[in-house]
Amino acid sequence: EWGVDKPRRIEDLLKENLDAKVCLVDHQQTSQMNPAINLDNVVGVIDHHALQSKTIVTDRPIYIDIRPWGSMSTIIAHTFLTHNRRPSTEVAGMLLCAILSDTLNLQGPTTTEWDRLMVAVLSEIAEVDDIQFLASQQFKAKSKELAGLSAHGLVHGDQKSFSFKTDNFVGDVGFAVVETTDDEVIIDRLDELLPEIVACKKEKELSALFLAVVNIVELKGTLLICGP
Repeated sequence: EWGVDKPRRIEDLLKENLDAKVCLVDHQQTSQMNPAINLDNVVGVIDHHALQSKTIVTDRPIYIDIRPWGSMSTIIAHTFLTHNRRPSTEVAGMLLCAILSDTLNLQGPTTTEWDRLMVAVLSEIAEVDDIQFLASQQFKAKSKELAGLSAHGLVHGDQKSFSFKTDNFVGDVGFAVVETTDDEVIIDRLDELLPEIVACKKEKELSALFLAVVNIVELKGTLLICGP
């Protein structure tokens, strides 16, 4: 859509430059970092998630920008504007798609007025006349790709783990999400998904693992749980 080449894998980039400086985006927990990233080389974090028990710890001050908005890309778009910089058409288009994905086309519960404002600004820069059409095409493409993934890919693809320590519970909980326009296609694969959820929970030594299959058109979800 935007004529941008697929980026190279970060593992390959870091092999060429072991001392490359890294800014983490859309996450700040060590459990979610790519293993190829050296924590000593992290110089910044741009995120919109809550700080949890495994948030990175650094030996020196680093750049931090964490805001309670619906998408990390909203923060980046806003930063362009506050620095009087106009993103290119290609960059604006990618940021726009990222915000639409994160906020479920501005319908998700974490959507803010800042997300709506940045979508309006970016759509103007990227020359997108029909936001609804762009979102629908994007979601269809994502759903088509998900339908072709293995059970392992679905369970591991978009998964995060969180550590809890309370009076009644101590342990790590995993939460995986599959967002699609056709949830029935995924739910029909329960015979594949359930054993994979059990295997993943055991492999990662989790106390529990959740898999949410979300219909991003009807805004409904089905939750699969593997408990203690």
